[in-house]
Amino acid sequence: MAKSKRKKRRTKSRRESYSLLISLLISAFIVALWSYIQLPSMYASYVYSPLDHPVVAVAMQGIHDGVYPWSFIDIEGDKNISDIVSDPVTAVRTEPDVFEEASETDVTEAVPEPETIVEEPEPEAIVKESEPEVTEAAPGPQEIEEEPAPEGTEDGFTSESTEPEDSEPVPKEFITVDDDYFKDALFIGDSRMVGLSQYCEPLDTRADFYVKKALTIYNILDGKPIRSFDGTSKSLWEVLEEKQYAKIYIMVGINEIGVGNSEYFKDAYSQVVDRIREAEPHALVFINSIMHVSKSKSDNDGLYNNSNINARNDAIASLADDINIFYLNINEAVDDENGALRADLTFDDIHLRGSSYEPWHEYLLTHAIEAKPLPEVHHVLEGHPVE
Repeated sequence: MAKSKRKKRRTKSRRESYSLLISLLISAFIVALWSYIQLPSMYASYVYSPLDHPVVAVAMQGIHDGVYPWSFIDIEGDKNISDIVSDPVTAVRTEPDVFEEASETDVTEAVPEPETIVEEPEPEAIVKESEPEVTEAAPGPQEIEEEPAPEGTEDGFTSESTEPEDSEPVPKEFITVDDDYFKDALFIGDSRMVGLSQYCEPLDTRADFYVKKALTIYNILDGKPIRSFDGTSKSLWEVLEEKQYAKIYIMVGINEIGVGNSEYFKDAYSQVVDRIREAEPHALVFINSIMHVSKSKSDNDGLYNNSNINARNDAIASLADDINIFYLNINEAVDDENGALRADLTFDDIHLRGSSYEPWHEYLLTHAIEAKPLPEVHHVLEGHPVE
């Protein structure tokens, strides 16, 4: 009797183990299948190799970075995958021939400087005094009726304007600074900016970094909270409500290449820059170019190649006005003669080695803009709900 009970328990336990194993295998298969489908888009920036780095490993790495198999970039906040794929503007592009053509050279030309137009002051208004009529009057004191002074004058005399007419602002030029320049700076970005915070000690000890792997411009626009520099989870808009900055640096874009086209990306980027300017009107905004990938990566990837990166860089470079918003072509510091990320600076054809952030650091030091000191009263964004 006892043996029979033990046998039944073993059989039941074995069945439960088999059921659990089968459930795990089915779940793993579903995750692997969905991840494989998303390789050209959601996981395009991850390294995939059937033997060395299988698709399940790609999915696990994505989950670690916050890119889940069931999630999708959504700029509106209420679209699902089918909505985005059916929309030709926001559809995920997986073939090289559907991407916008871009020049093979880097985006190195500065935004043309607008001509400074000084308007000549308008000629002074001349008040013509009318001659009084001469009439005969009886001798003796007479009352003289004073006429009111013409509008825009004092005591009947024309006031002369000493201030010149407003002229267009003159574009600012880059200067060289030391590391203390970044004490009132905020850096915003994806995994490449994460590396700058980890391996560039002069910047990490002075500036604030609002960074996360796989962060996109769409995440920022939607107010998606991430772990901030103070250890709490906040959206960028909450960070800007709490603290003022004189300089704000942005680098995102590599993870967005599989979504929409360059104009769609530029529109979202422009909205983010506009909201930053509203929240921090005293701050200078520095748009960092999307860093290139290596030549081998670019030549063999129909999606993540330097032609597509250049098209996006051209788009966001046009947002700079050289007055308050500036474009920094970081690729000038890290490119080889082919206009691709130098092979000796990268370990995976996309990201810089830990020892290779100094060229970027030096570029920032030599491409600074003189900033006005922040006002003493902290600015608080009011009446602007976080979307």
